[in-house]
Amino acid sequence: MQKVKFDSRAFVPIATAILSLVFIGVGLNKFGFWDGQPTPAFFPTIIAVVLFATSLMCLVQELRSNQASPSYNKNELLVILGAGGVIVGCWVIGLIPSCLLYLLLWLKAVEKTPWKVVILIEVFMAVLIIGVFVIWMQVQFPMGLFAYIM
Repeated sequence: MQKVKFDSRAFVPIATAILSLVFIGVGLNKFGFWDGQPTPAFFPTIIAVVLFATSLMCLVQELRSNQASPSYNKNELLVILGAGGVIVGCWVIGLIPSCLLYLLLWLKAVEKTPWKVVILIEVFMAVLIIGVFVIWMQVQFPMGLFAYIM
């Protein structure tokens, strides 16, 4: 019998399994799956079921693995913290401003990019996101607290 070892590598499969169960539950309870035709939750529910299955397979693989405990470096943790910051920023200031703020902070703090290049990249990304997704494709991005002000 092989000894089961639990370390931080198991966190991601557990988190994605929980997230997939939430999406499955919300999809089936709020929108349904099939009502004579596919409902709005049809494809998201299928994708969530596949995510759940792959998360379980990944978790079993990690628990059976004999690899040494993982080591993390500073830049990997900065990416994780940045993603968390974008998620929190999405609720507070909206998705587009939080992504642009993340890009600004990453370019200045981590990459040490000159201001001229940072401003050029920020303007290009803002025009691209707003022009293509907001104006042309009319994608509704989360507005955060701005939704309550406007």
